[in-house]
Amino acid sequence: MSARVLVIDDSLMMVQLITQALAGVGLAADAATNLGELDQRLAAHTYDLVLVDVNMPEMYGDDVVEFLKVQRQLKARLYLYSDIPEDELAAKAKNVGAEGYITKASGLEAAVEIIQKAVSGAPKKRVLVVDDSEATARLLEVELTGQGHEVMTANSADAATKIILKKKTRPDLVLLDVHMPGVNGEEFCRFIKGNSLFAGIQVVLCSAEEESELQRIVASAGADGYVRKDSLIAREILDLLT
Repeated sequence: MSARVLVIDDSLMMVQLITQALAGVGLAADAATNLGELDQRLAAHTYDLVLVDVNMPEMYGDDVVEFLKVQRQLKARLYLYSDIPEDELAAKAKNVGAEGYITKASGLEAAVEIIQKAVSGAPKKRVLVVDDSEATARLLEVELTGQGHEVMTANSADAATKIILKKKTRPDLVLLDVHMPGVNGEEFCRFIKGNSLFAGIQVVLCSAEEESELQRIVASAGADGYVRKDSLIAREILDLLT
């Protein structure tokens, strides 16, 4: 049985475009353009993912997500969809506990690809970004959250240690800055890789260092790879999560 997706948007043209595109890749897709239709669809079907437009006349999309999660106890993955600025959309998704978001500016093909990946059955990954630069951490958080991953941030090795010591917050991957005050990334990577408790955690270094130096640190500290800060391409990181 194919996965089923519900698209909630007050624009009839938009829901037709998305549902037809999803049907074209083998997904069952339904549409709801108002709250009455939403109730009807939920009564008739069980959904794997619900895509919710942020700006609708009857209720804001983030309120709809909260309603579906809290009041209806919906188990489907919930994604916000909008043309508002990406950082604002990411914040809304995080605040209401949505599994991710899709920007309308990314185009229909990209939206379908994200939805396909989300309903493929691959579990959501937990990523810890460790960087004393708030701007860098925020950039990575926005990108990875948009791909449906749970993202935590820490501005030091001490703060990161508190997160990975707790089983309920222990990440699948640590994206680690090399140069930080106190314990640097190379030392912290050795700490993670040298502790059997953290055997399942991947560590990827993130730095502006020359590649030769990053390769040395990877070999010395046992990291799983590296990403240069001057080419923060999320696909390189996401490849490690799939």
